[in-house]
Amino acid sequence: MFSSKFLDSRFKPLRKKPPATFTEQLNACDRARFSQIHSNTTVFALIYKGGVLVAGDRRTSGGYLEIVSDETTKVRRVTDHSVIAAAGFCNVISDLEDSLSSVCNKFRSLYERDLSPDGQANFLRQLLESWWFFSMYSWYWVVGIPILAAFDIKENRPRIFAFDESGYYYEPKFFGGTGCGFETIKGLVHDLWKPDMTEGMAILIAMKAMLQSGALSSGVSDTRLYLPTIGIIDKNGFRLISDKVLKVVKDTLVKQTESLK
Repeated sequence: MFSSKFLDSRFKPLRKKPPATFTEQLNACDRARFSQIHSNTTVFALIYKGGVLVAGDRRTSGGYLEIVSDETTKVRRVTDHSVIAAAGFCNVISDLEDSLSSVCNKFRSLYERDLSPDGQANFLRQLLESWWFFSMYSWYWVVGIPILAAFDIKENRPRIFAFDESGYYYEPKFFGGTGCGFETIKGLVHDLWKPDMTEGMAILIAMKAMLQSGALSSGVSDTRLYLPTIGIIDKNGFRLISDKVLKVVKDTLVKQTESLK
């Protein structure tokens, strides 16, 4: 049951043609192997004038060598105005996503309004503290490290919450993320970011960052081959940017880069 739920939530593309060895291991309930399936990831959030952009690459791996999928969606809607994205072990990430979505749904049904971004961040902190304590006494360092991005309706402003594996979190001024490729893009984004930039400029910077991450981090999917997931949250809610738009932006940037060689 757990394996089936995991496949449904994280690896839908694999159900069409799953690798035999992976399926055999899941059917045998090889929990030690299962725990090592993780997301070699770059996810980040970027504030622009009027909203916040959230982006994630598409790769999921087993161990350090086996690529399980380059079609994983790592940006998940929590409420109409909040999104979670994470790096780490997929069983932990799925638990974080499902638990946060569940508590937000229950809160809305009880109070007819969404749980505040601060409330969502505090709930994630409690979940991460539990996972961190468990990982200290397990065979594997089983962690998932999320970011939470939201448009705070009450305060009328975009917000980002960046976490570490122990549950500690802070609010970066305009840019935060996690994953093995995140370090490779910090300088680029900091150099290009402007406080009054438009949504279009935010998408352009995000695509540049994902192209750089894919080129410099061996664990992250190559954005030239696999389009990242990019979404926007503003006062009107959350929406994904279409692949058609992302492809145009990506192709333009790749062409400009090749012309400089």
